[in-house]
Amino acid sequence: MAGRGVPPKDNPVRRNKHASASLSGQGASIIPELEDAERYLPQVREWWETWRYSAQAEEFLPTDVQRLKTLVLLVQRIYEMEGADLKAYAELRQQESLLGATVLDRQRLRMKVKKTPERDEASTGDDVLDELLG
Repeated sequence: MAGRGVPPKDNPVRRNKHASASLSGQGASIIPELEDAERYLPQVREWWETWRYSAQAEEFLPTDVQRLKTLVLLVQRIYEMEGADLKAYAELRQQESLLGATVLDRQRLRMKVKKTPERDEASTGDDVLDELLG
């Protein structure tokens, strides 16, 4: 017995395509240098610069920059504290996730980072992991 229903079109059209952001990986000019940078720990300044030049920063709006300005205070608190404040870590993880911090976050947000020669040569972290595991 032949298939049921209407035969498929010769050139099927996918109607449920989702828009995605194609990122060049150059970072954004919308994120300024960290104000009063000397008052922050070196790890916090590094965190700021990482976000400032991240690929997903290309899609940031002023509201996202305001979120980073708020989060920098939380990051400073995390690095300054003696014991583990799990609520602070959880809040930071959640807020960074909303900005596209991890590979899975970027996939969920449909962000695609274009590969460039300098990105191909950059460390992905696998080499560090290999060193640690031996």
